[in-house]
Amino acid sequence: MQIYTFYCSKIHIALLAVDKSSNITLIKTIQTSTDIYSICPYEANRFVVGTCQDPRHARIVDLNGQEADFESVTFPDVTLWIDDSHCTYVPFAEVMLITHKVEDSVQMYQIGSGTSTTLTDDRISRPLGICWGPHGTLYIASSNTDTVVEVTTHGEVVRSFDVGMKCPRSICVSKDGSHIVVANNVFGEKRIKLFEIKFL
Repeated sequence: MQIYTFYCSKIHIALLAVDKSSNITLIKTIQTSTDIYSICPYEANRFVVGTCQDPRHARIVDLNGQEADFESVTFPDVTLWIDDSHCTYVPFAEVMLITHKVEDSVQMYQIGSGTSTTLTDDRISRPLGICWGPHGTLYIASSNTDTVVEVTTHGEVVRSFDVGMKCPRSICVSKDGSHIVVANNVFGEKRIKLFEIKFL
């Protein structure tokens, strides 16, 4: 099993392998030309990375370090700083999503057409981590409400769930789509929790 992770301050992506005993091995380091703060799969051997302090809020990076831009997408003229946003990409819908913590919103980009919409809702407050799960359902960590918000790829908020921790920040779905992992980064109260999606 391989896990892709990143270090914003080092301007690189670290490709890690995790075995059945949870031993972690560094496989490869990929240098990048800009600070990155989130990463998700895009296409074969390519990833979407969320940037910080770059007018291109998301870029494409492959395993060889080649970088590309989303030519059809126009990003808002807003500077994203460290921990301001996370991104994810839904391949079957060709939708890229970027959370904007300060603006309490999620920007949704249709890659094919280049159009974008802004998702806001009272249940989405200081959003950070975002990922997609079964049937394209999106999960957003709403750090100010201590909840996870479930959203469709059309931008419809379905419901929200208390996750029993302060300021949920990172979120991911298991490969088989059966579980969701949520973590925070609160000093003295750091937690990571595993939930079965069917019970959310």
